[in-house]
Amino acid sequence: MVVYRNTRTGRIVYMTAPVPAMDRSARWERADDLSDAGRAAPAAPVLSWPDPAPDPAGPFDPAEHTVAQVNAYLASAGEDERARVLAAEADGRNRRGIVEGPHSGE
Repeated sequence: MVVYRNTRTGRIVYMTAPVPAMDRSARWERADDLSDAGRAAPAAPVLSWPDPAPDPAGPFDPAEHTVAQVNAYLASAGEDERARVLAAEADGRNRRGIVEGPHSGE
């Protein structure tokens, strides 16, 4: 088994045999004889939520979105829209993170 490390991202790949193109590339280095001491671990991926923008065919429906998405939408919504969405949530799924959340006005 041959181990290669991407010099830009730190990504490690395992190959069953040496790959001549990777050996010639400046982006890859053989890592099977390199120690991990002194090498920083690659950064964890940054998670992001999909855009909670309402469906153009109708008003924002909190039942179709996660708690985080609904709260993000409520953060930028006007007072009337916030009240409508909170009422729809209370009548529907009634998730605590929304009806008692940071934008509930309690």
